[in-house]
Amino acid sequence: MIKRNDMVNNCRFPLMWRGLGRAVILFLLFFSPLLWRGAGGEALAQDIHLSQFNASPQNLNPAQTGIFDGDWRFVGNYRSQWSVIPVPYQTFSLSTDTRLKTSLKNDVPALGLIINSDKSGDSKFSTTQVLMSAAYIKKLNKDSTHIISVGIQPGVTTKNFNVNALTYDNQYDGDKYNSNLSSGENYNNTKITYFDIGGGLVYLWKKNQRTQVNIGVSQFHINTPKQSFFNDNSIKLDRKTTISGMVQFPVAAKLDLMPTFLYQKQGLFNETVVGMFGKYYLQPIDGMTTAVSLGGFCRVKDAFILVANMDYRNFNVGVSYDVNTSKLIAATNNRGGFEISVIYIFKKPVIFVAKKRVCPIYM
Repeated sequence: MIKRNDMVNNCRFPLMWRGLGRAVILFLLFFSPLLWRGAGGEALAQDIHLSQFNASPQNLNPAQTGIFDGDWRFVGNYRSQWSVIPVPYQTFSLSTDTRLKTSLKNDVPALGLIINSDKSGDSKFSTTQVLMSAAYIKKLNKDSTHIISVGIQPGVTTKNFNVNALTYDNQYDGDKYNSNLSSGENYNNTKITYFDIGGGLVYLWKKNQRTQVNIGVSQFHINTPKQSFFNDNSIKLDRKTTISGMVQFPVAAKLDLMPTFLYQKQGLFNETVVGMFGKYYLQPIDGMTTAVSLGGFCRVKDAFILVANMDYRNFNVGVSYDVNTSKLIAATNNRGGFEISVIYIFKKPVIFVAKKRVCPIYM
């Protein structure tokens, strides 16, 4: 699923109805995929969600692995969504990637690693992913202005929830909530682990640092892994298809525009994000680019996103905020998600060695 479901279990019901509401939410959480299949639909699932999708390149497309100017790239992302409700959703992502040195002239292999963690809802439903990314970057011409990259991303995902964090109507004794009473529920399994794999393709045209086009398409959960907590092999995770693009071009001596788009589809759900950055260049520091960028994006029928970031030395730091415009406004009061991203690129300095001329000893 691309978008978060409405947080019915976080509404401020009386205690008995809150317990019943949580039980219903759990039922929908675990059985809704089966119900949808029975109705001729598709299974539903939840992937991590970031508004600054370009600031998490390996999560966006495994073929983006290794496409940067430097030796190593380290990326950190944090998102807190719907802080006005009792239990906000929180997402963490850490990743790193590098290009490998080989004897190949026009081709460059690259490797990367991602660790994602997502926690949501009263049950503290957690998703933890450890994914490897491998890409093969091919130069299409001599000056490397045109390249194409093919990537693959295998990994392991674990999902679990905490039953002890939930309350039920059976634990209401007629006067108050009593945790010593039995919930009346029996869960066969509260944790699942599965192998997952994705792949992608990226085309990059880069004339220079200020003029470029980056377009990619990827698909995740290619193997449609099993998702049931009740050992039902028919419940599987839908494949997710992602199409993204970014164009950068100068419009003034110190100003670039960067139109950006994202489209994702998973099962019955889809997401479209369109917007633009304006990037203003400041005075370089030690010969390194210093710039600030401001942007506005629209996630269609869901949110308006404000983004600001800064390039300073080897760092790029971004912050964003989602202003909710969906039907969840009544619960969120237009408040959505706060997000921060940090990218650090390590680049070995090129040491200049002057050519020496050996003179004969008799001169």
